Amino acid sequence: MSTTHSLAESDDGEAIDSELDCYEEFKELYRRSWNHYKSKLLTDYVRAAYVLSPDPKVYEDARANLEPEDREACERLLIKLFLPGYVRDVPEWEQKKATMVDEFLSDLHDFHNKAGYFNKMHIWIAAGSDDMLAYLWHSRYSYLFTKWLGKLGALVCAKGTGISEAERNWKENKKIRGGQRSKLTPQRTSQLATISASHSMTKARARQAAARRVGKLMNDDDFKIMNMGESFGAVAVSHF
Repeated sequence: MSTTHSLAESDDGEAIDSELDCYEEFKELYRRSWNHYKSKLLTDYVRAAYVLSPDPKVYEDARANLEPEDREACERLLIKLFLPGYVRDVPEWEQKKATMVDEFLSDLHDFHNKAGYFNKMHIWIAAGSDDMLAYLWHSRYSYLFTKWLGKLGALVCAKGTGISEAERNWKENKKIRGGQRSKLTPQRTSQLATISASHSMTKARARQAAARRVGKLMNDDDFKIMNMGESFGAVAVSHF
């Protein structure tokens, strides 16, 4: 009896050890995969959007875990997007860069410490709203009151920094390379996929614009379904 029990314990112990080994192997594989793709996933736009996001959860995480690479990414984008490239005098260019970065870092300090203009409760209440987008928050609350932070925040937070854009592009890619076009070169396929995705987006915007016209969003049947037929008409008439 004791021998059987000890064998069962031994089998359970080996199973646990095997599971732990698989878990450790998975962690190592995940770490290597992340290190391989990290530079492609954590672009300057992604890092800057993380640093400048007003979303409460992202905001607190960025404050607690800000890395030097995140700040350097903001500085690189700041110079790339806003510093005039036509300045030929090197000392003048360096002076403009130094002034721009210093002004941005001053605003960033106020942003992360809720100081200066950002020491207002109502703007952070708005940031926590479920329907508030980060780029809209910057365009409303920081764009006019900061030198560079609002401009950079509105730009980087408006970009598709996730994988949705890549998924849409790959969907168009597979659609194009079907049938007789299966031997298209990657460059040609990429060009056609971009054109196709742009055309689809244009059609979607046209449909949305058409739906916004009077009489398109809702009709009489919609009011009947919501039991707003006669009662809604009576209320509407009483207001005129």
